[in-house]
Amino acid sequence: MTNKTKLLLVVAMLSVAGMSIANTFVNVFLIRATYGDLSMIIIQNMVHFTTLLAAFLIGSRILTKLSVTTVYKLGIVAISLYYVGILVFRNHISTFLIPLGFVNGLGGGFFALSLNLLVAKIVEENEQGKYFSYQQTAGFILGVVTPAISGFIITRFTDLTGYYFLFLVALIFFALAVVSMRGIDGFKTPQKMRVFAVLKLKNNGYWDAAKYFSFFMGFRLAIEGQISMVFAFLIFADEQILGTVTSANALVSVISALWFAKVLTMKKQRTFYLITAIGMLTLNTTLAAMPNPMVLIIVWILFALIRNWGDTIYRTMIFGLSKRAKADHEQREYLVALEFPLCLGRIIGLSTALALTIFIYTGLIAFQILFILIGISWMLEFLVVEKKIKWLKNEC
Repeated sequence: MTNKTKLLLVVAMLSVAGMSIANTFVNVFLIRATYGDLSMIIIQNMVHFTTLLAAFLIGSRILTKLSVTTVYKLGIVAISLYYVGILVFRNHISTFLIPLGFVNGLGGGFFALSLNLLVAKIVEENEQGKYFSYQQTAGFILGVVTPAISGFIITRFTDLTGYYFLFLVALIFFALAVVSMRGIDGFKTPQKMRVFAVLKLKNNGYWDAAKYFSFFMGFRLAIEGQISMVFAFLIFADEQILGTVTSANALVSVISALWFAKVLTMKKQRTFYLITAIGMLTLNTTLAAMPNPMVLIIVWILFALIRNWGDTIYRTMIFGLSKRAKADHEQREYLVALEFPLCLGRIIGLSTALALTIFIYTGLIAFQILFILIGISWMLEFLVVEKKIKWLKNEC
């Protein structure tokens, strides 16, 4: 990889480190602070994702006046304010959940937009598979250490002191990421992006594959992000045990991701994604059928072996498809436009989770249904790319 790519990777790794540490127990923290009001947390996340989409649009416009690195820094500041706000308003968190979701969405949108554009500008297509694999590996390495230590810290301190310490460490990583960004040249866009024109495109196989892939990915990720840690907490009812299991999961992911970075090629993307989709469908269905601690541990370890393959391939495919779609539009316009189907998938996923938690009396049954839906969405992701562009077989 080039020096610029390596520096961008460092920035991404530091950002991922901060988010990994802060997010490890943020849902558990909110569950405690809201006295188990999962519905309120889901609504906050819906606000977050809707605002994130708006931030992409706002960011795409202000890039004519501000550099992409400045937009990145604004995103990091907003994300940091979100975590600070959780601590400051902890005693009245229910009142401030929606405003905090707005701040987090704004920060997340600016952060993701700027990082996507920097990857498209700096990282060559033949480097993107390695770039995303190594970025994920960094997150997994942190995942080995932080959950177990975090769980230990949280259970050893009284009240919420342990959470304060973790969020402070996350803020330090965010600060280091901003400082590292100084070595990357920023750029502005010469004109406003034609996002809505891209959304109106029809009969463009590359764009169709990318938007449907993004929709199902958003649906799945929204549900996974909302229920996985909370479900595990309900099963174990102990942050230290949960942290230890999460660390073991991350250790397996590190080994898997490092190996995957070496073997992934365009020719192998279809095969690896099919293996991942079948595996994730099987594992999620198994977890839904047998929701107990032993099965959860086994399934999480197997998740760690293959899930990162799918996430890495998704990222490389999105950048590859957005580059090939063309039709008088630039790659950055497709990358921004893809936030619409991604956000729609997230909103529908969260709405589904919210409806199930409200209307099904037994919370466990709601979780079981959601895990089955997660498994099905993995297969739908594979099938939609297969139908639209046959996983770029003719271009490999």
